[in-house]
Amino acid sequence: MKGSREFAEFFKTGQYGKLYIVSGTHARGTTFRIQILPDGEKAKPNGSGNLCLNTNAVEVYGIVSGQPGWTESYGWLYHGKWEDDFNSLLKAAIEKKEMDSNKKANVEVSRKAIEDSRIAELLATY
Repeated sequence: MKGSREFAEFFKTGQYGKLYIVSGTHARGTTFRIQILPDGEKAKPNGSGNLCLNTNAVEVYGIVSGQPGWTESYGWLYHGKWEDDFNSLLKAAIEKKEMDSNKKANVEVSRKAIEDSRIAELLATY
């Protein structure tokens, strides 16, 4: 759904400091919501795709328009310092994904070089 796809791929549902992030899917696409928890409070998960059960938590990112489950769009419900914290988490997640992708590409290049060398050696000794 609009406003959820760009974030959902980087986060699993769980607590990230004072932020409780819910990353999920439904029949029409991805969902993404963020709650802020009070200082020192641990999230009480409510199952996959659901907000936590903490009564003092406040949802700060969620559905801003549309029909839930069909045409919803996601965005910030409240603005504040938590946006900077979230952006820092997002930046770190993007960098990790890029590093993992680069490592995978490097392993594949090394694997191909070894295989090419093996083939060249076998063919040269025929």
